[in-house]
Amino acid sequence: MDDFAVLLQEAIQTVEDELKLEDAGWISLSASSVDIIPNDKRIENLKASRLYHALDPLAHQAIRLWTDYTLGSGITWGAEDEGVKKVLEAFWNSRANKGVLSAQGQRKSSDKLLVDGEIFFAVFLASSEALIRRINPLEITEIISDPDDIENVMYYKRAWTTGTGEGKVSIYRSWTNAKDVGCKDNAGKVVTATPDAKDALVYHVAYNTIGQRGNPLLLPALDWLKQYRRFLASRVAIMLALAKFAWRSKVKGGAAAVESVRASLDGKDIAAGSTLTENLGVDTQPIRQDTGSSGAYQDGRMLKLQVCAAVGIPEQYFGDISIGNLATAKTVELPMMKMFESYQTVWDGVYQDLDEIVLEKNGISPDKWYVDRDFPAIAPEDVLQAADALVKVIGVMPEFADLADVQQTALMILGINDTAEVLDQLSKESGNVDAETARVFKRLKAVLQESGRNGKGH
Repeated sequence: MDDFAVLLQEAIQTVEDELKLEDAGWISLSASSVDIIPNDKRIENLKASRLYHALDPLAHQAIRLWTDYTLGSGITWGAEDEGVKKVLEAFWNSRANKGVLSAQGQRKSSDKLLVDGEIFFAVFLASSEALIRRINPLEITEIISDPDDIENVMYYKRAWTTGTGEGKVSIYRSWTNAKDVGCKDNAGKVVTATPDAKDALVYHVAYNTIGQRGNPLLLPALDWLKQYRRFLASRVAIMLALAKFAWRSKVKGGAAAVESVRASLDGKDIAAGSTLTENLGVDTQPIRQDTGSSGAYQDGRMLKLQVCAAVGIPEQYFGDISIGNLATAKTVELPMMKMFESYQTVWDGVYQDLDEIVLEKNGISPDKWYVDRDFPAIAPEDVLQAADALVKVIGVMPEFADLADVQQTALMILGINDTAEVLDQLSKESGNVDAETARVFKRLKAVLQESGRNGKGH
């Protein structure tokens, strides 16, 4: 077998080994666990996802697009009940909670959920103002459920090291087990919340999974990201190798003549556009360098498409806009829009549950827990459609212009992010309303009503 055949066989075997799904240390299809991926492999996948997100352009772009399209400039919310509003404003606006609940904190939580596949929020209720923090998924070593109902999670076991290097094991109540009802762990021992975790409730979000523990968004793409990086590295190696020699010189004479020409050129930087001077004994010609770039482009695209399919984002969003046009964009973006809408719904439910934990702690009646939460529009077309729909509705029912929800929507269409603050000012007595805010809103209301009467859009 010649050298090329040996290299080809080794390459094929390497790829087959790395892409094989069922082998020792990866997946056992005969396992009875709810999570088909073993715990040690899940941890390995999580760490690999973090690494690729930090270093790989395609992986980083995928996570960035998911968060950008879903959260944009941040979530806004409002509540009609003054008691609910007061409690949640204290919770959301607390300086201690900014790292989790601010616009930047929301983005970080989204990135963590996508990269790690799960996120654990710990809500501490002992203080007058609820405190919220994230727990590293690698520290959660066991999820303890009702032995007769795996969906009924009772506790979370956390093994971690403090900043002073002290190793600790804590058991936290699930947010659905606020009364601290004891439950058997995997070893058959009845556990309750440990003293250091008595004031905390843990809320777990598992994503990209049908089991208890989540999986990274990048998990189906990890193998293909690895092969794509290898492919590009190989292409760079070929280009660098070809770049070593640009000219071929034929010298009449023996070894001494060849060495004389080589010595006159080696180690010298020659400026572009220089004149080559040679006698009749030397014939210098440029080397034709065919890198096979056309075929390589298609090969690389084939690998990149696997990454695109894994994260649900069309290839034109990964650095090559030449393959897209308006018609195809409208066709392929609809599934992507639905995907981000569903992800927005996930976070809407998460923040609603977190709000309810705080409201219940403060004794607010469940019938008052409703919070109107709004996400930024996913695409500019959505904004235009919303504006057009708003104008048509007000044209038929002008009284809608006075409703808080309609006003908030209108403000968001105009690009005003802090709608809650504007509406709060508008609800005060006219003498206390900020003059600029009152002027802007008065103009907005007039435009909406006039457009509604005339049937005009924005």
